[in-house]
Amino acid sequence: MSRDDENAVMAVKNAWLGVVTTAEAVVELSPVVQALADETASASLDFETYHRVVGTHANAVMALRGLLDEVKRKSDAAEE
Repeated sequence: MSRDDENAVMAVKNAWLGVVTTAEAVVELSPVVQALADETASASLDFETYHRVVGTHANAVMALRGLLDEVKRKSDAAEE
């Protein structure tokens, strides 16, 4: 295994951990969102928190996806 392979695997593991960690934040917020009464005024929602938690998770997912695409591209090129 080359040093590049080791670095790629470490990067994937770290990015994956980022996705899992941010997913945990979404799960932790779930009971709060699910407990909202149906008649709750939308103006009283904690948009800042919801946006921060979901945005952070979305960014982590897209970073992992981009990393996986890049690692695969380099792996495919190395096989040629």
